[in-house]
Amino acid sequence: MKKQNVTAKKTTEALETVFIPKKDKHDDSLFVAVNGRRILVKKGETVSLPAPFAEVIRNSFIAEQQAEKFISSVSDN
Repeated sequence: MKKQNVTAKKTTEALETVFIPKKDKHDDSLFVAVNGRRILVKKGETVSLPAPFAEVIRNSFIAEQQAEKFISSVSDN
């Protein structure tokens, strides 16, 4: 019964389409939590998610890129 409530709630929210690339063949999913709500997002496929989850994923990718840029700038010296 909980699944029906969660599904109904998701349909009333704005959805965004995201694609999360796989890093290797065993990298199948990404766990995302927002304000106590949790989902498991399939990698390697385009999926529609509620906007808050898509925002968390975007912010995560931005933070990862910034971290990689900082590490490469520090290691060049």
